[in-house]
Amino acid sequence: MRTAISLDGTCTIGGKTYPAIGFGTYPLTGEKCIKAVSEALQQGYRIVDTATYYENFDAVAAAMQGWKREDIYLVSKVWHDSQTAEGVQEDLERTLLELDISYLDGYLIHWPNSAVSIEETLGAMEASRQEGKIRDIGLSNVSVNHLKRALEVGVPITWVQVEMHALCCDDALLSFCKEHEILVQAWRPLDQGRLCSDAMLSEIGERYEKSAGQVALRWIVQKGVLPLPGSANPKHIADNFDVFDFSLSAAEMERISERASAGRRFRLNLDHGLGFADEFDFTYEQCWPSQ
Repeated sequence: MRTAISLDGTCTIGGKTYPAIGFGTYPLTGEKCIKAVSEALQQGYRIVDTATYYENFDAVAAAMQGWKREDIYLVSKVWHDSQTAEGVQEDLERTLLELDISYLDGYLIHWPNSAVSIEETLGAMEASRQEGKIRDIGLSNVSVNHLKRALEVGVPITWVQVEMHALCCDDALLSFCKEHEILVQAWRPLDQGRLCSDAMLSEIGERYEKSAGQVALRWIVQKGVLPLPGSANPKHIADNFDVFDFSLSAAEMERISERASAGRRFRLNLDHGLGFADEFDFTYEQCWPSQ
């Protein structure tokens, strides 16, 4: 049985326990990425998030040298244009090669692509899971409609990764994931650093001698979600991990949640130059039409 994030600061996946704070590596590359991931591992992080799009596999691999592979839960994501069966296989083989590993712990669809059937994408991922090249499968940047459609395929979904922070929270998605025992990861948990100077979070943090950023991350953990903060600053890396020695009250949780529930997520449109737009507004029928 998979378990959600625990208030004691742990996350159990497949019977193995990890600290309930992951390390996000975007947009770090090269020597800066090596130093940041190395520092994160030294500080106690054991879940590391990367993706083909980030172009930092070599740096993540270098930072992992000297660590036991089984002690690190490594997540990667397949890009929007590689979600055919052949594309998934090629992406995964390249990922394993460049990371210098024999398996991925988590392998996620980075952005949904309705032009490729979800049966084909998840089928290819499941085949690799059966071969031992993947431990867990997931989806990123999806809605409840996407999840309803994906679960129909019958492939076990362990993870959903979405934008979530103290200014943006999709309560319906969190409830759906809890109902279906799907663990949630939060990217952009500090809203690219903006929350580190947030007045409400700073006020709450004063009661616990914690920073606004630490309160923001603690709120995510208490929501049962795994935050993925990233930084190249050793102090920030350490501070982001230091959120397990205090707990927010029910009133404080509600205060933050009420504001976050009214927030708006980042929207990816064609103006961003990636060749596609997000599919958050898709109806159930539009999400991956049936074969």
